[in-house]
Amino acid sequence: MDTTLPAEVLIQVAEYLNPADLATACCVNRTWFIPFASQLWRSLHKDQFSQEALLRALPRYSGFVRELRCSRFGQLSQLGPECTRLCVIEVPVLALGHKNGCALEILERNPDLEEISVFFPSLFEASQQLMRFIGIVVGMKKLRKLIINGFMAPDRALEYLLEMLPGLEELSIELWQNTPDAVLDPDFVAWREQKEVAGMSKTDDHRNEATLGALTAGVATSTLQSPVTISTSKTLSSSPRPLRKLSLVDLEFSFEAFLKLVRDYPLLESIVLEGSNQFNLFRPVETPIFIPFCEQLRVLCPRLDQLSLKSVDIDNEGLELFLTAFPRLKRFALANTPLNDCDVLRILLNHQDYAETLEEIELTQDSATRPSDAETLEVLRRFHRLRRLHVTYGKVQAEALVQLLNGSNDEQLEHPQQHPSMTNYDGDQGGQVALGHGHAAGQPGQFLEKLEVTIVGASRGWAPSTYFSEDDESVQEVDEQDQQQQHGDDEVRTYPLFDTLMALLRERTLLDMDRWMKSKMLDYML
Repeated sequence: MDTTLPAEVLIQVAEYLNPADLATACCVNRTWFIPFASQLWRSLHKDQFSQEALLRALPRYSGFVRELRCSRFGQLSQLGPECTRLCVIEVPVLALGHKNGCALEILERNPDLEEISVFFPSLFEASQQLMRFIGIVVGMKKLRKLIINGFMAPDRALEYLLEMLPGLEELSIELWQNTPDAVLDPDFVAWREQKEVAGMSKTDDHRNEATLGALTAGVATSTLQSPVTISTSKTLSSSPRPLRKLSLVDLEFSFEAFLKLVRDYPLLESIVLEGSNQFNLFRPVETPIFIPFCEQLRVLCPRLDQLSLKSVDIDNEGLELFLTAFPRLKRFALANTPLNDCDVLRILLNHQDYAETLEEIELTQDSATRPSDAETLEVLRRFHRLRRLHVTYGKVQAEALVQLLNGSNDEQLEHPQQHPSMTNYDGDQGGQVALGHGHAAGQPGQFLEKLEVTIVGASRGWAPSTYFSEDDESVQEVDEQDQQQQHGDDEVRTYPLFDTLMALLRERTLLDMDRWMKSKMLDYML
């Protein structure tokens, strides 16, 4: 057997072997050991920390580990001092005295990290260790993704973090609270003092007051010479920072702080806002500065095309206004808000620009007023670029969906019990028909990869009962009785509408039909 293959060949071969074969290859000779051991120990996942044999060998082979995702019960202390080549690390609990308490020392030994995810479980732990953590992280110039759960730091700590990490592409902050009594990092103290000496702190305070005053007065963006707009112009003229994804969860939110945060990142593509300790924040009537805030946001985030809102206090007018800041939206997700899904779909349909951009809609909330069949069908027809549609309580008639996929005209697609608001999508009574002919640049459903709405037939016999989404035990018992009575006719019984629909979904969409059928998204009218 020839064991003198070049190292480059061995590395390529190692990528295709399973762990057992990699372990065997490591034992062939010394030449084979390094390339195959590097692949075998490259990634450690959470479930592997329950394997005693792996944990016993970990100190000897920790120098090969590149991606480390520790479990809540894993012990990072088992990593040897040779663990200096990490690119990814995920620490579910970072606390003094915890099994993962040595995580900060591991971070110090791995300055080339590209992704970091940490969780500080309490205010005490965060105030004691967060600033030391930030002091270590700001020296990692290759860092691209940073997730911090429990960001309880003093004023300007986030500003310091972002300024020191100009190459950051994705940032997620959860539980963001201003904690003045946090233990400070010496470098942060020196940076803050330097800002104060240079007069930057006074300038920023004046800028925030001017911005807030302009917002409160409701000055239009076109005439608002705010520092935010000026700062954006300077940023766009120079080399913009690459931050593209920003997630803020359970934070002390303010419009001024948010504008100040995003003004230096014109390349932002995705914003996630989840939870807020303030009421009526996204309601224009109760919060007048929300209107100019949206105008500013449209200028600051010209490339943003993904928006996710969860547990946010917002009303219909607020959502309508907020979406005007993002005219090129591709993905929209909403969960746990006071809004009704039918109103959300109507608001999306009223944005004509979305007909050419929107690719994903995800509404996962317990809506009091559920969308009508016609509204769900109109979403599928209007947004012909849709790849994913998930409306928890959405439904569509099977016959209407067949007509839609067949390319039937709008008059045929209209449901007899059409929702009244359907005629107002374009601002006039004839808007629906006109938009159907003028904007349908592609076949509805041709890009569809995920469809999670209930498809309803006129009776139980329109489709095989095994595909119905039934939870009622009594209905299941009736179904079993029907199956027993019709057992003799099962072989000859046909389902024309069901067969036609399945054929069209296979032919006209990109759905994984085997997986989709297992999801049981079919139902019938009672």
